[in-house]
Amino acid sequence: MTSYASRYEHVAPATVRFWAMIDSGVLALATPWTATLFLGALYWFNGLLGYESTAPAFGTMQMFFVNLSGVMVGVWVVARLLHPVGMLALVDGVGRLLVALLLIAYLLAADAPPVLWFFVFTEAVGAIPQLRACLVPRREG
Repeated sequence: MTSYASRYEHVAPATVRFWAMIDSGVLALATPWTATLFLGALYWFNGLLGYESTAPAFGTMQMFFVNLSGVMVGVWVVARLLHPVGMLALVDGVGRLLVALLLIAYLLAADAPPVLWFFVFTEAVGAIPQLRACLVPRREG
């Protein structure tokens, strides 16, 4: 009997590590100082699109949850860098699709900054190759 995780042993560790490294950019959310810079840059890009260019002031609780998100991404990045197994590619791919759907919901129903469409795109771009790697075994030689 094979384990569920062994179904994804064919996924190259480099695939898992690559997407972990891409996610490491979001580590900027892990501290109030770097999160403020990250959000400022995000709104600057939003301004280039013709929308609001100044980030709103975040209260203590809002910034805490921004920082918590950054810390959790950091933990997830480290887990995939240290243990780059196919099961984590599957989990990451599904997670990315869920994040993309959440972003779309906020963009369509909650007047979120349009620059977030970029993150919908990046989440899909990260999900597709990882899920494909998990679901389509590599051909042997």
